[in-house]
This record gives sequence, C-alpha cells and structure tokens, in this order.
Amino acid sequence: MITNAFNEYKNEYAFDNVYGHLIEILKRNLDISTESGVVHLDIGCGYGAIAEHITGEVGRVYVGIDANKSGLKSLKDRGFETHEHFLESQEDALSFFERVIGDRKLGSISMLDTLEHLPNGLSILKAIATLASKHSAMVAISVPNIQHRDIGFKLALGSIAYTDAGLLDHTHVMMYDYDHLDRVLRHAGLRICDQNHVRVNHSDQFFPRDHPVLQNATTIRTFLKYVRANVNDQDQINQFVVAALPCEPITGPTFEAVRDVDRPFLSIVTRTQGKRIHTLVEYFTCLAGQVCRDFEVFVVGHRLSLERQIAIEQVIEDLPLWLRDKTKLIRVDHGNRTHPLNVGFAQANGRYIAIHDDDDIPMGHWVDSFRKLAIENDGALLRCVSSLQHVETVSLRGRDGVRSIGKTSPFPSEFDFIQHLSGNYSPNNTLAFPRGVFHHLNMRFDENLTTTEDWDYIMRVASVVGVASSPEITGTYQWWEKGNSLAMHTDNEWALNKAWIQEKLDARPILIPAGTVRKILSLWEHANNVATQLDAVSHRNAIIEGQLGAMSQYDIDVQAQMKAISDHANFLKSEIDRNRNEAVDQQYLLREIGDIIDSTSWKLSAPMRWPKRIVGARSSRLTDHLGSSVQQLQETKRRLLSSRSWRATRPMRAVARLFKVHPI
Repeated sequence: MITNAFNEYKNEYAFDNVYGHLIEILKRNLDISTESGVVHLDIGCGYGAIAEHITGEVGRVYVGIDANKSGLKSLKDRGFETHEHFLESQEDALSFFERVIGDRKLGSISMLDTLEHLPNGLSILKAIATLASKHSAMVAISVPNIQHRDIGFKLALGSIAYTDAGLLDHTHVMMYDYDHLDRVLRHAGLRICDQNHVRVNHSDQFFPRDHPVLQNATTIRTFLKYVRANVNDQDQINQFVVAALPCEPITGPTFEAVRDVDRPFLSIVTRTQGKRIHTLVEYFTCLAGQVCRDFEVFVVGHRLSLERQIAIEQVIEDLPLWLRDKTKLIRVDHGNRTHPLNVGFAQANGRYIAIHDDDDIPMGHWVDSFRKLAIENDGALLRCVSSLQHVETVSLRGRDGVRSIGKTSPFPSEFDFIQHLSGNYSPNNTLAFPRGVFHHLNMRFDENLTTTEDWDYIMRVASVVGVASSPEITGTYQWWEKGNSLAMHTDNEWALNKAWIQEKLDARPILIPAGTVRKILSLWEHANNVATQLDAVSHRNAIIEGQLGAMSQYDIDVQAQMKAISDHANFLKSEIDRNRNEAVDQQYLLREIGDIIDSTSWKLSAPMRWPKRIVGARSSRLTDHLGSSVQQLQETKRRLLSSRSWRATRPMRAVARLFKVHPI
C-alpha cells in the first residue's frame, strides 16, 4: 500500500458511498447467520469506516490491515484488531495473511480503493485468491472508474487533472475500467459474481465548472452524453464495487496484447423467413459472382419451421466451396423483425457490415464498390445506388420464379441528410455500416420499432460518422406487388414509427455532414422567397377582397335601385290601369247622362225646370260634364234620376217599355 502525504483518506461511512455499497453486497451474498467468530479481513483498511458495520450488520470479526499508522491507531482505539504491513510480493502477502488468520475461519475479504495504488496489484490479488480459495471466502473489491464521463469529456478536449485524491489520485499506479478489472481478477483466479457500483452524476473531476463539456446547457456536453451513454452504463460509475469468488486463473497478459485483428472487409447480414427460397438461390448466385470476395455472410433465419430451415441449409450446402465456407446460418426464434439485425451485427467480424435481404439482387461489383469507396472514406457510412424494380412471383412447370413489372427507377444518387429527415431514400442493399458504431459505440437497432428500423439506424449512424456516397448503381431493390412490408402493417403503425424516429432525432444534438449548411441556407432562402410571394399574394388577395366588397356593395345599391324602378313601374302600371278603368266608367256615365238629357221624357219635362232657370240655374248640357270625375258624374246621374221632372215622366217611360217603343 502507498501512503499519501496530501490526503489521509479519512472518509466517513455513508449508505450511498463505497462503504455502504460494500456492506450491501456482503449482506446479499453472505450467510450472516453462520457461527460466530468468522473473520472478515479488510486489506488496505485505512481508518476502517466499515468496521462497526462489519460486526454489527454482517456479523463478522473485523480485522484490518494497512501500512497507515494513523488509520490503524484509530481502529485500535475503537477496539478492533489491526495489523501493520506493507504488501510487497505474492508470497510475502500470502504468508502474512495466513499468519493473521491463524486457525480461525475466514468468511470474507475486502480491499477498497487500494488495488489502484499497488504496483504489484496482480501479485497481491493472486495471494488473496489463494487465501479465499483455501477458506471458500468471498472477496469484495472496489476501484475508481477511469471511464467516468467527467474524465473522458475533458480528456477528449485536451485536459487531464491529477488531484490529491479521487478518480485521478496522483498516487494511483494503475487505472481500471470494468473490463480491465474483470481481466485482472480472472488472471488472479477470481471471477466476479455480483456488483454494486457507486454512481454519481458529478464526480470529483467535475471541474473547472466553466468548462463547456461540464456545463449542462451546452450542446457539446449534450451530444457527448448521448454518444457516451449508448456505449455502456459506466459513464456515471464513480467506483466499481464487485464481489468475486475463487476460480481457475486464466493465462496470458492482462493488457491488450493484440491491438487489432485481421478482418474481412464486409460482413453481410441477410434476414430470411425461408418463404422465398427461389430468391435466396438467385441472391447467392449473385454473391458467387462478386468481383471482390473479401466478405462473409450471416443468414439470420427468423422463426424458421423445420422444413424452411432444411431448405435454407440445402441452399447453403449447394454453394461453391469458397462461398459455403464464408456463410453461416443463425437461427433466431424470438423478437420482432428488428431483432435478427442485432443478432447478425453482433456476430459480424467485418470492417463494414451490410444488410442485404434475401429477395434483392446485388450486381457483380456490389462488394467491390463499397471497398473502393472505403479507401478514401474509411469509417464513414458507405452508400451506393440501387434501382427500384416492381416484381411478382410466377410459377413455371411447378417452380417459382420472379417476373419484373414495368421499368426500373433508381434511388437518389447522393445521400441528402436533410431529405432523409422526412423519410428513407436509401434501401438496405445500398449501405455498408462501419463496424465500430455497433461494436464500439453500441449503437443498436431499435427493437421497439416494428417498421422503418433501417431508416432509424441510418439516421443515427449518419449523424455520428457521416456518409460517403457513390452514384454507381450496384443492385436492384425488388418491391413485391403482393406480400410487401407496406401491406403487412397498418398505416397507423407506419405513422407512429415515423413519428417516434423523428422525435428521437429532434430530442438530441446531431452532427450534420459538410455541405449541409449550404443546403439549409438554400432551403431557408427558398422558404423566404416563398413566404415573400405568399405575402404578395395575400396583399393582392386583400385588395381583390376589398374590390369585391365594394363591388358587392355596388351590386346591393344597383339591386335596390332596380327594385325601386320596378316598384315605380308597377305603380305607374296600376295608375294606368286605374285611369283606363276610370275613363271607361266616365264614358259609360257620360253616355248614361247623355241618354237622360237627350231623352223625350227629359225634354217634355223641361217646363218643370224653367223656374230654376229664371232664378239663374243653367240647364244640364252634356258638355258641362266632360271634365268631371267618375264620382262627380255619378253624383250628376243621381241628381238627374232623382229630380222632380224625371220622376214625373216615369209613367211615360213605363208605357214606352210596355209597347216596346224607343225609350222616351
């Protein structure tokens, strides 16, 4: 053990720090009801923050070992057994441990935040493993996590800060992530059986606070958090706390002896349900004719019946020997249509991984086109072009075949990131994904999606590694008129999956390829032009609407005037009709009055009217009544008929009627 002149590591116990996590992992793995007197050996005990909890909660006899006199004194003053020792070699350490334990029973061993300080850590672990094996004891180890994102983010941008204590304690001689810890323990003869890591959002390396990668609102931190969180779940682990049991040690170096391995250029993952064996045969025929043979094939059979499995195996058995040796059938009996892709990608060994369905057609230069594209664009998502061909299944002499329908139409010759935000314009057989995004960044296909899982994966990968495009047509994407994926899922299902993909893209920062800004500016300018045109149209519409309003009012006024004219015309017509009727009545009355005045009766009775004329009254003449109204004429007729002279001559008129002579 190494002492630290700047920090005594005098830390208090807490349920949520490394001490509390150790007690929890011991309690859930040890039988605390065993006989009394069982020893717990705490190597590198320091001030023994767990001592009271080992005796009180775990029921063990606590024994502490360290080279720090101050810590040992604190423990001794609290009544605990301590031993001072500096661990130098495997043999020395094992001998010392055995002397301390003596003939007592050892139940468990702990070594908290000590291993990273030991230049001979593997040797000490081997001594611990030997001791644990002899007593069938469990071993609990904790080490700080070098992978905490606070370290990684700053290191990625050129900053590393050793401190007096903590994750980058200046006395550390070895750094651990989980894989390295597991490898070292396996070499020592210990296998991890449980874990209870300490997680913190902000570690002691969360400084300086004004660093952009440590400020929560910055885009760069949000992006790095997204990418890092996908890799594994260690980004917020402050200390690994593991329980281990003795096992057979492995051999070889504890470090990465091989920096890289020879890999085929391309791994091809082919999903199949074995429903179209004739297209699978045609597909493998095309693979057999590839110019570049630097590839391997994983046929992932999803939910295969025994009959279909045998049919696929027969297709593989009939392949040329060189291709058969590169081809492997993997059976997957669960999950949706997305799951086989994750299974196939996990098995892939190639530098690039391509998806090729069992019913599409690769041209002879399909693999080679990807290889050439990768020479100048290694690590980018590779894209060529495929032609869309509508097809249908036909049967000839009892055997199924494929017949094309109509002309082929190629997909876009270049990958447009902005265009792909709205939908997928790159079918599976146009793409080759770099191995690292799946195997190192842990970017998996989203198995919550029942459709468009390829589009989702394309966009997530493209936003991290970019896309290198070639306009070369390298295959045919066959679209079946019957039994295609569009018909197998409802419109609502497609819409929901699309919305979920776009929501995921919108929820995080993304890297956009070079040239995208120009594209966005062009779209923005076009949108502004359209908006300006729409404003002009809107303004013209407002003017037209105003004019239409005025015309509408004018129309109302004209209609009112026309109604007034119509009403006046009707009035004049009624007046004319009235005047005509009145003239007829006047003529009739004048004729009647004339008949009275011209009658013999009226003339014979004239002497009876002389007295009135003497006093100034005029005799009735027809001309006196020509301008009279109907009412006046009626009054004149009444007066004439009621006059004394007309009444006096009534008998004369009666005699005339009797003898039917002209009226008198």
